[in-house]
Amino acid sequence: MATDARSQQADALLKNLQQRQGGQLKIFLGGAPGVGKTCAMLNAARERQQQGCQVMVGLVETHGRADTEALLQGFMLLPRRVIDYQGQQLTEFDLDAALTAKPQLLLVDELAHSNMPGSRHKRRYQDIAELLAAGIDVYTTVNVQHIASLNDLVLQVSGIRVSETVPDQFIDAAQQLVFVDLAPNHLLERLQQGKVYLADYAATAAQQFFQLETLTALREMAMKRVMSHVDAALKTEQDSKAKRSDYRIQDKLLVLISNQRDHEYLIRIGRRVAEKRQMPWLVVWVDTGKLQQLTEQQSMQQRLQAAFALARELGAETDILRGPSTLQMVLPYIVEHRINSVLVGAGTRRPWQPWRKPLYQQLINSGLPLEVSVYRADSTPTPVTAPAPTSGTFGQTAGYGFGVLVTALASLLAVGLHRFLESGNLVLIFVLAVVICGLKYGARPAIFTALLSFFSFNFFLTEPYFTFNVNKNDDVATLLFMLVIGMVCGPAASRIRRQLLLLKTANRDSELQRDFAQQLTVIHQTDTLWETLATQLKQALRCEVHLVLWNEQQQQQIPALSQPLLAIDQAMIDWCRRHQQMAGRFSDTLNASHWTALPLLVNAQTTNSHQGKAQTIAVIILQLPERQQVLRPDELDLITSLSQQAVSVWQRIELNSALESSKLKAEMEQLRSALLSSVSHDLRSPLAAMMGSAESLQVLDRQLSDEDRKELLSTIMLESQRLDRYIQNLLDMTRLGHGTLKLQRDWVSVDDIIGSARQRLKRFFPQVELDYQTEPEMPLLYAHAALLEQGLFNILENAAKYSPEGEAIKVWVSRVVSHDQSLCRIEIEDSGPGIPEPLREKVFDMFYVVADGDSKRHNTGMGLAICRGMIGAHGGTVQALAARSGPGSRFVVELPFPKTQTGD
Repeated sequence: MATDARSQQADALLKNLQQRQGGQLKIFLGGAPGVGKTCAMLNAARERQQQGCQVMVGLVETHGRADTEALLQGFMLLPRRVIDYQGQQLTEFDLDAALTAKPQLLLVDELAHSNMPGSRHKRRYQDIAELLAAGIDVYTTVNVQHIASLNDLVLQVSGIRVSETVPDQFIDAAQQLVFVDLAPNHLLERLQQGKVYLADYAATAAQQFFQLETLTALREMAMKRVMSHVDAALKTEQDSKAKRSDYRIQDKLLVLISNQRDHEYLIRIGRRVAEKRQMPWLVVWVDTGKLQQLTEQQSMQQRLQAAFALARELGAETDILRGPSTLQMVLPYIVEHRINSVLVGAGTRRPWQPWRKPLYQQLINSGLPLEVSVYRADSTPTPVTAPAPTSGTFGQTAGYGFGVLVTALASLLAVGLHRFLESGNLVLIFVLAVVICGLKYGARPAIFTALLSFFSFNFFLTEPYFTFNVNKNDDVATLLFMLVIGMVCGPAASRIRRQLLLLKTANRDSELQRDFAQQLTVIHQTDTLWETLATQLKQALRCEVHLVLWNEQQQQQIPALSQPLLAIDQAMIDWCRRHQQMAGRFSDTLNASHWTALPLLVNAQTTNSHQGKAQTIAVIILQLPERQQVLRPDELDLITSLSQQAVSVWQRIELNSALESSKLKAEMEQLRSALLSSVSHDLRSPLAAMMGSAESLQVLDRQLSDEDRKELLSTIMLESQRLDRYIQNLLDMTRLGHGTLKLQRDWVSVDDIIGSARQRLKRFFPQVELDYQTEPEMPLLYAHAALLEQGLFNILENAAKYSPEGEAIKVWVSRVVSHDQSLCRIEIEDSGPGIPEPLREKVFDMFYVVADGDSKRHNTGMGLAICRGMIGAHGGTVQALAARSGPGSRFVVELPFPKTQTGD
């Protein structure tokens, strides 16, 4: 219980925090037009203006009332946008101008207004939502009959279906809901005096909403709505301060809808029940496969899509279940989601199937602790336009025709086999025809085929022939048996067919996701990831799909579009990116576009966002065929599923990139520390010696003998040469690290390279002897002579540094064959202290030295690393081994001979 209380407190605090972010919304709610909502809004805005707030009037409808126009005096008016519509000049609220002006408070009248075609948003409340997101406070007005969940109740009260509605979720998000009231009899007097509408419209209004009983009912609905909003605000405030101690587990409501009926009234009732009882609710549709026969009936798809859109607008979660039976799929779902209240429609009675119980009765008999509420639609619901004959209707007609055909074929075959088989065996031919028809076209054509087979068997195969009379009792039993078997097998075959279709659809989606997941396992580049996602969506949806990304404010399309986007298409993409919502076709925002835009979002934790909200990393745009009128829920679910997989891989790629960057930074820092340490020790020594010798020459010039002067000059020369070698090593490592070292190959002799390196060594180490041995007639190498000489010289220099005085450095050159390749092997061995086995590979690392202290003389730790880099550039290898005999180290260099010389 304590955990539940903390959770409720956290939710309440989060809700309060979300309400404080962005602009503040204040709605003036009335029971009917003329109660004074606009005047109350203007008076409240004037109080804010007197307090120093910047107030601007975005749009106020005065309807010709002088008192309302007088209240506008003193306010700054925002110019309206002029729209050409069917040859007329009409004005509309200018959203862009309001966002540019960005006042502290903006007045926008008539919240439920529908915008003119060509506007950015379809509805005005969407304009206000964008203003609130920009941080602008908004005052607005609305009548209770425009609230979406009350639409059916308003129809019952007034007999009028209101077409312009505002989602309850938008009303609930308002910080303040102000009830503006006027007694119904006083309101009727104002109407007669012309203070509500002009004379030409007052008479029409008096016949619609302006009836005493209607106004009283609407007034009560408005009061209840405001009371509900106040109660919700109070509960949120109490939860945030944890003042209650009687918390309980919250109920959850499930609303079951059907695709074959108008169940929007169920969704609105579900919203009111959930709001009244303060519990979350879900809207679920079970796909049993029957819709597969009506795929091309766009009206059915539109109705289902509209139901889900309404449910989401009213704050419900939506879900689709797929299975052979509604009850079989719903019961586990109820248990899994801990649902204790279910709302269903009464359904349609089936007198020809008395054994089939309604769904609500099956739920009651399920044994689960459920509260089942059953609602039947009003006897005079809003008429729904019947769908035009489509391929689905044609499919049913074709099913009956197919039943006649297979029955005729079965009859011909049975008549032909009548001489050889008994009647009981011939029945199986007709049963097979029924099963085939059921598998192909469904239950009703199968039942029709069973009846047709019954009469055909009676007419052709029972005595007396070619009549419908039956003389034998056995034939009567056979006919009844065939009829029963046909009536059972036909629907059973139809159910099997639906299950196969559902399984096929599910397998197709599963295979797409599995194939996509397999492709994602080998993707390590973001561009490849987005190309793969676009290709997979294109294959799944069978339409054109592209991804739009932004790289340093430059827009990138993957794959590239064959034709440039229109201005409205670009505006759709930008709006989808900023607001992280679906836009374009099949939406309420910029739906004149032929494209549909869906945001690809990643959570704030992954992107390290400081604003605490998700980030749009890409926008998916797709162009479905013109004949498709809706974006089906299963298509949207598939897009969401594949997109989430792609986002997970994108996060993995970004994480790997961040880890590699961190690792590189750590290595660079280590390299920097080693470089500074090496330079401070090894480069300072020759500089100090050179400076000391030069200072002695300058200060003690006349006191020095010629021999001392020559020694000091020799020291300066030797130390400067040593410093030059260190700097050359640094430059060589930089060239190797950046890949700018270019090989200028030529045919060279191994003897010449070693001879040149030997001469260089003599200049710096004149006391060191070199014992050189080579095989006769060694082939030439195709190499960069200067680089190869530098690499071998670094090994010889390293050996000279650590060899004792009087000990020669041994060099062997031989030809070996390894893995069918001829190699030149050069072995250089010294008599020094040797390298421990664990350190023999590390000596080739940059700035690594075997010993510290004084023994690290004249060594930056770069010589062997340069050697490995230069020899590796020639395709060779170098490794450190123990000496053949005694202490010391042996470096083995192997270089490949060109095959043209070796004859391979």
